[in-house]
Amino acid sequence: MSEGKQQRWISGFWRRIIALVIDSILLGIVGQCIGLILETTFVAMGNWGRFVGFFIALAYFGIFNSKLVNGQTFGKKILNIRVVGSNNEPLEVPKSIARYSVLAIPFSLNGMQFPDEFLTSFLIYILAMIVFGGLASVIYLYIFNRVTRQSLHDIAVGSYVVNVGVEQQFVESVWKPHFVIVALFFITAAVVPVFTLNMAEQEPFVNLMASRKALMEYPSVQFAGVSYGKSIFTSSDSGTTETTYTSAKVTLLKNDIANEELARLLAISIVDNYPESIQKDVMQIHLVYGFDIGIASRWNTHSHRFNPRELRSERSPVAVDSIGTDVDHSTPQ
Repeated sequence: MSEGKQQRWISGFWRRIIALVIDSILLGIVGQCIGLILETTFVAMGNWGRFVGFFIALAYFGIFNSKLVNGQTFGKKILNIRVVGSNNEPLEVPKSIARYSVLAIPFSLNGMQFPDEFLTSFLIYILAMIVFGGLASVIYLYIFNRVTRQSLHDIAVGSYVVNVGVEQQFVESVWKPHFVIVALFFITAAVVPVFTLNMAEQEPFVNLMASRKALMEYPSVQFAGVSYGKSIFTSSDSGTTETTYTSAKVTLLKNDIANEELARLLAISIVDNYPESIQKDVMQIHLVYGFDIGIASRWNTHSHRFNPRELRSERSPVAVDSIGTDVDHSTPQ
């Protein structure tokens, strides 16, 4: 075989991605099977359930990508690639575990639900660096580091993903500007919370957070999030219509998502704490039940819609007065 046609020692981008997809599907099947047995437990665990999936995946990738299984997960074995160190030998187990941890921690923490006290403390800066800095760096290096094809987790432990049966070849160093860009990702991620914290102290976010806290005081509610926005619909018949809304996504501890009375009570609670919601066209309450263990999830959702103005009569007079409209001037009995 001529040198120009010689297969590269370093594995290509798509082989790695396809192998990762295969492994993710296998772990997802395992997670769903466990979820059938332990659904109630996972629901009760809430956020902590993600760590179940994290440690299952950690054991899988940590062991299979190590010297114990020749550096090959099932996906890598199918694609004929493996993880090795700079000496072209599979990694020791501790280094393999460290490698996967650098990759998985940002993805595991991304999207997790944290209490308001956490999100308004200095810990938010650390979380932002880990999640957004880590995610951006991993994805960027996966795509643009074409010389060594090392992403952040590979660079951290000095590993390579290579084609099996190909003799080790000289590999140039990572292009130095890549490190500058990665550093900028982490710095930017650390700075962003400064602006988000300032926004959280201003209207309407203060009332939105108060609404969220009020919803979470319900015994049946595990977690809640409140937002507002507008949707625009365009048709040839009616033209363009705009609908404003307040929306709440409420995760329940029990499968009671069809309970309209509960949804109404939650909607009234939002109106009490976020008076501006009366001025919206729609109040949407999405009741959710299920679990997320990282490697697998199962969710059931039932959406309830209310007219905020119809909820007005069920509000406390104090809440109505706070927006300066519909004030109760009646004489107390």
